Amino acid sequence: MTPWALVNRRRMYRLPQDYLLRQCMLAFCLLLGCLWTTAAMSEPLKLGEDIPYSVLQDTQGELSLEQASERLQQQVPTEHATFSRGYVHDTFWLRFELSDAIFAEQPRWLELGPNFVDDIRLFYRPKHSDQAWHVKQTGDLLLGRSDIDYRNPVFVLPPLDNGQRYEAIIRVQSSSTTILRASLWQPTEFMRHASRTTAFWSFYFGLAAISTLLAFILAIVLGGRLLWSVTAFSITYLFVASVQGYLNWLLPDIGVPVQHYMTSILTLTSYIALLWLCVETVNMKQHLPWAYKIMMACCGLTLLLLILIPLNQYGLAVKIQALFYLPTSITFVISVLYVWHLDNYRVSTLLLGLSPLICITASMFGLFSAFGWIPFKPEIYVIWQYALIVNMLLVMAIAVYRIREKKLEEIEKHQLASELKAERDASFHQRQFMGMVSHEFRTPLAVISGSLENLRYLEQANSGRMPRYNKIQRATERLVQLTDNCLADARLAATNLYLDPQPANLYELIDSAAALVQLSDDHQLIMTIAGKPANEVPKPECTVLADTALIRIALSNVLDNAVKYSASGAIHIDCSQKDGRPTVRICDQGPGIDEQDAKQIFDRYRRGTHSQRGAGLGLYVARQIARAHDGDLQLLSSSPQGSCFIFLFKQKTWESVG
Repeated sequence: MTPWALVNRRRMYRLPQDYLLRQCMLAFCLLLGCLWTTAAMSEPLKLGEDIPYSVLQDTQGELSLEQASERLQQQVPTEHATFSRGYVHDTFWLRFELSDAIFAEQPRWLELGPNFVDDIRLFYRPKHSDQAWHVKQTGDLLLGRSDIDYRNPVFVLPPLDNGQRYEAIIRVQSSSTTILRASLWQPTEFMRHASRTTAFWSFYFGLAAISTLLAFILAIVLGGRLLWSVTAFSITYLFVASVQGYLNWLLPDIGVPVQHYMTSILTLTSYIALLWLCVETVNMKQHLPWAYKIMMACCGLTLLLLILIPLNQYGLAVKIQALFYLPTSITFVISVLYVWHLDNYRVSTLLLGLSPLICITASMFGLFSAFGWIPFKPEIYVIWQYALIVNMLLVMAIAVYRIREKKLEEIEKHQLASELKAERDASFHQRQFMGMVSHEFRTPLAVISGSLENLRYLEQANSGRMPRYNKIQRATERLVQLTDNCLADARLAATNLYLDPQPANLYELIDSAAALVQLSDDHQLIMTIAGKPANEVPKPECTVLADTALIRIALSNVLDNAVKYSASGAIHIDCSQKDGRPTVRICDQGPGIDEQDAKQIFDRYRRGTHSQRGAGLGLYVARQIARAHDGDLQLLSSSPQGSCFIFLFKQKTWESVG
C-alpha cells in the first residue's frame, strides 16, 4: 500500500468521527436553546418561594385531617423553601393559604410533584367555612391521578369570591425521598409551559434514542468494551423518563405502578452503568488494576442492593449507595490524572475522563439534595439530565476517535507485517538463488582449477607465463571462497540446518583453513599454542566434534580478513584451552576497526569503514557457523595497531582431549 493510500484510509476513518463531533456540537447547542426558551417562560407562583407554608411531622402517620388541621392552624407559616426532608418514612402535613387576588376571578391550576413521591393528598376549602374539604389524591403508587391529562399531577382550583381565601393542606408520604414541589399556574401560561416542555422532552428523548441506537450499532461494528459501556449507560434515559413521569402518563391503564418500581431499580442500575463507563473510559483494568477492583466491587454491592427494593427498604439501599460515591469518585479522579499522565497529557484522554466525572458530580449533588443535606434546587436535576446526553455523545465521539486510531494502528501493523513478509520472501528467494548459482559455480571452478594445475605442471619453472598462472590461481581460489561463503550462508539461513559433526583435529583444521588464504611476501603466519611457538612445544591432542567443512570456512574467513586488512606484518593464531574449552585467537596488525563499525561488522552484507572490497559475508558467516555449533565468534580487541578475534567453543558440543 502506498503512502497516499494510507492517507486516504485515514481520511475514510476520520469522516465518521468528524460527523459525530459535529452532531455532538449541534445537539449541545439545541439543548442550550431549549433550556433558554424554557427558562424564558413566565414563572408560576411556587409553594415556599412565593407562598409560605407551615409543616407538621406525623411520625406514626396516624393523624386525621381534622387533627392535623387543628395543629397547623396554631402555627405561623414560616417555610419559604421547597419542601424536602430526605429518605424518611414519616408523614408530613403542609398548610398554606391562597388569597382571591391570586385568582383574579380565574381558575388556577396547581401542579404537584415530583412524580416519584408515593402518596400526595390535597385538601382545600374556603377559609372559615363549614364546607367539606375538597380532596384530590395522586402519587407514584396511584399512577399519577390528575384533573388535567399531563405527565405531572395537575388539579384545577376554581376562583373565589371577593374577600375569600383558600386554606389548603397537603399530606405527603413516600418510601423514596420526601420532596414536594407545588406550582400555581394561570391556565394559558401552563399550556404554553406544557407545550414547550413537551417539545423539549420529545427532542431530548428522540436524541437519546438516536444516540442509544448509534452507540449500539458502533458497539456491534467496531467492538470494544468502551462502546458497550456507553450502550449500557443508555438506561439512564429510561431513568429520566421515570423521574419526569412519562411512564405513568403513557401507561395509565395497566393498573400496575411500573414507574414506582422502575424509578427505584433504575436509580441503582444507572449508578452501576455510570461506574462501568468510568472504568472503561480510562481502561482501569490495564492501567490501574487496584482501582478496577474497587470500582467493580462497588458495582457488585450496588447490584445486591436491588434485593432491598421489594423488602420496602429502598431508602436504606440509596443510603448505602451514597457511601460509595465518595471513594469511587476519588478513585476515578486519581485514575483519570494517572492515565492522562501516561498518555502524555492528550486532550482527548482528559475529556474522556472528565466527561463521566461531570455526571458523577451532578448526580452527587442530586443525591445530596434528595437526602436533604443541601437545599433542593430543581436546576440540579435539570443540569444532571442534560449532562447525561452530552456526556454520552462526547464519550461516543472520543471512543470512535480512539477506535479509529486503533484501527489505523492495526492497518499500519498489517501493512508492516505484509512488507516484512515480502522482505523475508525476497530474502529467502535471494538466498536460494545465491545458493543455486554458487552451487553451479563449483563445477566450472573445479574444471578451471584442475586445468590450471595441469598447465602449471607442464610449464617450465622460468617461464614468463607462470606469474599469470599464479594470478589466475589466486582469482580462482578467491571465487571458490566466495562461493563457499554463499553456500554456507544459504545453508545457515535454512529453517532446519543440518550439521554433519565428525571428530577432527583442531590444528589440522587451522592448517587447512590457512592453506586457503593467499599470503603475500609481506605477510607472515605465526601459530602459537598457549602463547608459545607451535614448532618449539609438543602439540597437545585436541580433537573436536564439528562439521569440518563449515568450521574450515569460518576459520579461513577470519584469516582472510586478517590478511586483506593488514598491508604487511604477522598474523598470529593462538590455540589454547580454558576450563577444558578450546579457543582460537586470530590477531592482525591492520588499522583496526572503528567503534561504530564494531557493532555491525557481524551483520550480513555489512563492511567496515576501511573495507574496499568483499561482499560483507565473511564475518557474518563465520559467526553464524560458530553459533550453529553452540559456540561464538567475538571481537576481542581492536586498536590502530591491529584487531583480535576469538573463537569460543562450548563444552557441550566441542570435546577436547589432552
